[in-house]
Amino acid sequence: MTKLGLEAKDLEPTQTIFHGIVPGLSCSPIGRIRLDVLFGDSNHFRRKPLWFEVVDLSSAYHALLGRPALAKFMAVPHYTYLKMKLSGPKGLITITGDYRKSLECAREGAKLAESLVIAEERRQLDRIVALANETSAAPVPAEEPADEASFKPSKETKKVKLNPEGPSYSKYVVVGTRLDSK
Repeated sequence: MTKLGLEAKDLEPTQTIFHGIVPGLSCSPIGRIRLDVLFGDSNHFRRKPLWFEVVDLSSAYHALLGRPALAKFMAVPHYTYLKMKLSGPKGLITITGDYRKSLECAREGAKLAESLVIAEERRQLDRIVALANETSAAPVPAEEPADEASFKPSKETKKVKLNPEGPSYSKYVVVGTRLDSK
């Protein structure tokens, strides 16, 4: 926003929420703005106004164009070749991407996603530890006599190796010996 000379007062309110930028997390934009987008050069170009949702999020990308933007320009992207083609007033306009920049953005995006996921996992772990501490401080109730409906493990069990070809120290599961073969 700063590089475009925009300020927060230039943004309009939005109700959009982004999901899937980072697995398991969502992001709310701080506002939206309508900007002219131009493809081509000074001799041969197309210009259309597009709405952009503005997020306060670290990213290697400055802007992401989705299907609505591509549809508005009737652009055809080819991700493998990093090319996009659209019709212009003097014929076809071809936009060519930069492979090095694309890889750099992908790496930075993966680092950001990983750091956000790690931070969220750390917050969840802290909550679990806090709950465990609260639970351990609470008095343990006296054991009640088991009734007919309560769970009772079978006395007739056997150990079954999870990976029969695995090493001798591999994991086991304990199952009842009276189970049906199915």
